[in-house]
Order: sequence, then C-alpha cells, then structure tokens
Amino acid sequence: MWNKLSIRIKVTLLTAAVLCVISVLLFLFNIESASNIFIIPDNVDIPFNSDASFTFDFDIAQRVFRINSLYTLIIFSVAGTALMWWVVGKVLMPLNKFSREIKKLDITKINDDIHIVKSTDELGDLQNAFNHMLGNIRESYERQKRFSQNAAHELKTPVAAIRANLEVLNLDEEPEIEDYKDFVEVVGRQIEMMNSIVVGLRLLSNEESLNIEKVYLYKIINEIIEDLDYKIKEKNQNIEFTCDNKNMTIDADRVLIKQAIFNIVHNAIRYSWENAFIEIKLGDNSLSIKNHGESIPKESLEKIFEAFYCVDKSRAKKFGGSGLGLAIVKEILDRHKFRISANSVDGDFVEFIIDFKG
Repeated sequence: MWNKLSIRIKVTLLTAAVLCVISVLLFLFNIESASNIFIIPDNVDIPFNSDASFTFDFDIAQRVFRINSLYTLIIFSVAGTALMWWVVGKVLMPLNKFSREIKKLDITKINDDIHIVKSTDELGDLQNAFNHMLGNIRESYERQKRFSQNAAHELKTPVAAIRANLEVLNLDEEPEIEDYKDFVEVVGRQIEMMNSIVVGLRLLSNEESLNIEKVYLYKIINEIIEDLDYKIKEKNQNIEFTCDNKNMTIDADRVLIKQAIFNIVHNAIRYSWENAFIEIKLGDNSLSIKNHGESIPKESLEKIFEAFYCVDKSRAKKFGGSGLGLAIVKEILDRHKFRISANSVDGDFVEFIIDFKG
C-alpha cells in the first residue's frame, strides 16, 4: 500500500506524523504544567467560607485549558499538514512536469532532450541522467533502423540477381544445357550469400549464455590457418604466426572466440594482395593480425564494426562478403569484455588488435 502512494503523499504523511507527535508531547507538557499553575503557598490564609468556591474555579480553569489545548493541537496539526502538502507540491512541481514530458515522448521523435528542470539539485541530476539515457536510446534506435534497412537491402540483392537470371533464361524459348548450368551456378552463389547473411544475423541477435572454458589460443589459431589453407594457396600468400607463449589461455566461449578470430584472418586473406605477407602475433594478453593490401581510410576505422558498413562499394563487389564479419567479431568480443581496435596505413597495411584484458 505504502509503495503505491505518490512521493508528495508520503512526504506529507511523514511530516504530519512528526508534527502530531511533537504536538502531543507539547500538549502533555502543557497539561502537566497547568496542574501547577495555581500553587498556593503554605503561609497564605484562605477564608474557610471561600474554600469551596476556590476549588470549583480551579477545576473549571484546568478543564477549559485542556480543551483549548486539544483544539489548538488539532487545528495546528491540520494546518501544518495542509501547509506541508502545499510546500511539497511546489517542490515536486518540476518532477510532475518532467513526468508529463516523458509520457509525451515518441520513439520515432526523440531528437530533442528534455529541459524542464532548471535547478541543479537531485531533480536536475535526474533530468541529466534521463537525457543521457535518451541519447543512448536514440543512438541505438538509429543504429537498429540502419541495420534493418541494410539487412533488407543485402537480402534483396541476391533475390534480384536470381530473378534477373531467371527472366533471361525465360527469354530463350529453347535454352541449352549450358544455360541451365549457368543459372544453377548463379542461384547457388546467391543462396550461399543469403545463407551467410542469415547466419550472421542470427549470431548478432543471439543472446544465449556463453559457455566459458579455458581456451588455448595457439591451438585455435593453428586450426584456423589450416581451415583457410586452400584460400591462402589460391592467392599464393604467406602467413607468419609467432607466439610468445604457446600455453596461453583465456576464459572464453571456444566456438564464438574461434569464429571471431576466423573472421579477422579470413578478411586478412581476402583483402590482401596476391603473394602478400600476413602477420599473426600472439602476445601475453593480445592478438595482432596484420595484412598487406587494401587499406582503410581513417574516418572509416570506427565504422567498420557496424553491420553492413561498406568502406567502398566497388571494393565490396570485387572481394565479396556479407558485410557482417567484423560486426560479428565486435559483438562476440564485447560479450566477452574484450576490446578490438584497428590501424591502417594508406596503401600499405591494415592491422587488427584484440586486447584480452578488456
């Protein structure tokens, strides 16, 4: 019941209770004092015939005093409670306005902060905290909106390619076997693309708990290099893997952390030139993967971890990819409280560094 009351009622009731206790104590003190108001000294003679009259007047005076004190207590308690109700209402008025403004907010129209409270007290701090939260919500909403639009666009592209090839095939009244083979090949590539996008989206939205265990990074990285050996040979590239401590372990989800490192190494192979040199260095608390090939502009280094972010559309068409690789890497590392950063020198190299200390 108490938790359902407003702050104004709570403060008023508590103040009224304190006021009533003080008033009752004051009332009792006054009653006790009133009993000693008419103290008659021992050396004063009182006429016998006036004794009854004196006692009667004294009792009446005490009774009247008690009644007046009780009325005074009630009147001042009620007046004090009403005054506190008014004062608390004035103090909480900015909070009420603030609450009404919050109720008017629309998720699609949250570009402006709320500036109702002008003071720098607790209410001002509350408003600043809310505006900070509003900024985070705004940023998250815009990122989610952009993500949804990009996802729809990326899924639309392979569907459009399949449809276009199907229309071309239909134009030929008697398609040859080679035409069907070409069409099947196109459909296969586009289905693989859609599948990679769907798998990436699933990884990004997966909120399952991590299966934490001791992971030997040296072993993981060697497995990844072996898995990608055919791609390395296709471009006649060389990978140099150096390790300070082969027994180094981290507490992580083995499947997810392998996926994150795999994506980075795969990108390094994809965006490196033919006959290029790729360096992988495993330190005590960090992992560095550097490839020599296509560089990344400085203004794009922070954005490359966003889903479907494209540094250069022509580059994306040339090298392929779903646009989710690095976004998945960032999501996995964030869930493990690890950090990742990127460095790039124009026309020379791109380096990704994972800090396992967080």
